[in-house]
Amino acid sequence: AKMDARETTYVVIMALSLSFLATVFPAWRAARLDPVEALRYE
Repeated sequence: AKMDARETTYVVIMALSLSFLATVFPAWRAARLDPVEALRYE
């Protein structure tokens, strides 16, 4: 199978986008969390 530069670029952009969302969303939720509330259920 031949590798097209456009396909490779598309795959790289999609992988970076998904990994960015997978790391930023939980970090954003954790940043909004009140530490006292988090420790209460620990």
